[in-house]
Amino acid sequence: METYYWTTEQPHTDNNETMQNYLEEINMLDIIMVDGTYAEGVNAKGEKYALHASGNGDSFNHKIEFELL
Repeated sequence: METYYWTTEQPHTDNNETMQNYLEEINMLDIIMVDGTYAEGVNAKGEKYALHASGNGDSFNHKIEFELL
């Protein structure tokens, strides 16, 4: 999966907030585990991915990187 980038009007105080925002507002995977800035989820094909939340330059720009497990 491609890295997902987005911008928020309110800044995120840390990458834990970025992960929670992604999971609550954007996510399309079946999430099976969350640990701060790391999560794991499964898509409709049964493929399992690791998700890594981070900033993208400042507190208003964010990204989630995916790694096929």
